[in-house]
Amino acid sequence: MGALMTGALAASMLDAQTPEPVLDIAEWSYHWYGVEHALLARGTVCNGMQMYVEHWIPAQVRHPYPVVLIHGGFGQGSDWFSTPDGRRGWATLFLEQGYKVYVLDRPGQGRNPYQPFVHGAFAAQAPTFEANPQTVASMNQPMPNNAQTQSVWRSRGAMLLDDIGPSILVTDGDGSVFATVTAEERPKLVKGIVSVNPPANARQAVEKLAGIPFEAFPSVNNLTSVLAWLDRTIVSGPVVAAPDPHPNRESTSLKLADQGCFWVGVRRKQMPYGTIPQGQMFVQYMIPAEKRHALPVVMVHGGGGQGTHMMGIGGRPGWVHYFVQAGYSVYWVDRPSYGRSPYHPDALGPSHLPNVPAYEGLIGSTAVFNTAQWPGPGGMNDPLIDQFMACEQGNVSDEAFHSDLVWPGGAELLDRIGPSILFVHAFGGFFAWGVADRRPNLVKAIVCMEINGNPFAAQLRWGLTASPMTYEPPVSDVAQFSLRDQTAPPDSPRPVVSPFKLQAEPVHKWKNLQGIPISWVTSEFGGGGSPVSNVAFLKQVGCTAEMLRLRDYGIHGNGNLMLLEKNNHEVFAVIRDWLDKKVPG
Repeated sequence: MGALMTGALAASMLDAQTPEPVLDIAEWSYHWYGVEHALLARGTVCNGMQMYVEHWIPAQVRHPYPVVLIHGGFGQGSDWFSTPDGRRGWATLFLEQGYKVYVLDRPGQGRNPYQPFVHGAFAAQAPTFEANPQTVASMNQPMPNNAQTQSVWRSRGAMLLDDIGPSILVTDGDGSVFATVTAEERPKLVKGIVSVNPPANARQAVEKLAGIPFEAFPSVNNLTSVLAWLDRTIVSGPVVAAPDPHPNRESTSLKLADQGCFWVGVRRKQMPYGTIPQGQMFVQYMIPAEKRHALPVVMVHGGGGQGTHMMGIGGRPGWVHYFVQAGYSVYWVDRPSYGRSPYHPDALGPSHLPNVPAYEGLIGSTAVFNTAQWPGPGGMNDPLIDQFMACEQGNVSDEAFHSDLVWPGGAELLDRIGPSILFVHAFGGFFAWGVADRRPNLVKAIVCMEINGNPFAAQLRWGLTASPMTYEPPVSDVAQFSLRDQTAPPDSPRPVVSPFKLQAEPVHKWKNLQGIPISWVTSEFGGGGSPVSNVAFLKQVGCTAEMLRLRDYGIHGNGNLMLLEKNNHEVFAVIRDWLDKKVPG
């Protein structure tokens, strides 16, 4: 995070005593630009040069040119979301002023997976608290700033401007280099450059581009000065609505009381060169202007993905939209080492990133892309499959270590936001069990969407978890479990695992999850773990659990990515109705 996000600057941005304006957003979504394939020995993967861009379009656009916010250094796009002391960041403040706002992550940073076999080895040292006390949790590995990297920035910046039209580029730190090479490539589409805390040669670089207004602001300046300069300098005509090249067929509009981000679960690990963060987990949130439900929803992504799984795909609304539109406050996370939660081998051990999944193993699967409800055409050239694969990073290899990082962070999140509903998908399912075990009074319901794993199989030595849970009678060693084979009944939903393991009598119960309503949602084609074995385990350990089969609600053709598929709103309605019954008010 750059210097423009310091607490002193935050204090100058917004009077804490002034009520914050409601954010009336006509469209909120994201897009990856420049997704390309690379053919490796193990199959086809994204080549790592994609660029993530998240955008907010206000209902009342008052300026003709969008603002593109470009982070610098070891930062990422979230630097613009919130200040370290919790105030609204520049993305929201520009939105308040009626600007269209686009926030990018430079390739290899933030939501763009950093691939060592493409981008280069990780830095020998991770960022330290000593050097970056306020911002270290968000700092990640940048691509080297060289001719090749600048070529990628140049092309991806041009793709963005070709898509959104003439724009104003606002940069932090060495983000000015990104802006300069983009302006060199598309000079007629850059209407101005604002550089906060720029490198010494930033002005000279832009002055070579005749006719593009430029101004540098030291880190102590506030956004008011930037807005005043834009009003004085950028010649603008009337706001004319241009045809949308990516029209939405469903609404992604939102009315928010607030939005932002923060990190939880930040540990300190001592290294010879200093103290580094370990286990930090990114949380993005949206609070509806009209809150119709007292309990917020915490959403946890699955597999090797990240929070974008909850945000829709291809400009279509996702479950974040649906929950917020229904009046829920929503918090969604990137688990440690995924998405905006930075990875460095000194903090988290050997990289799992080279294990990013290949297209070939997923395209033909009826549990993933080859379903009747997938919104794209399918196949190797499906642009929506590219959009999904651009976020994938491969699963961690040590599930117990990952659990031991995630569970305290999840408990910290609930301590901060209060009693909540947990919504977990696929590999993210373990989040719910360990967090509810640690904070049973703060978990009011759990929705499991085809979570991964089967009881006592592979690394799930403690039942449905790789790390210990609180059992009654107590279990101090997995050898204390007495197991028996159980046969799956006929017409069991897919995938079917038979036989599967359950406890023999007497059964050890999950002491802290008694009475929490739990639903296990399964699609027609299935994915993750066996629904029958998971629900049978939950019931055996004393949980109030039930299976929700979409076919029983007249919903057909879905796979494990039902939250992204064409009928994702119909699937959401099943969950919403279940929550209305199980969690009144």
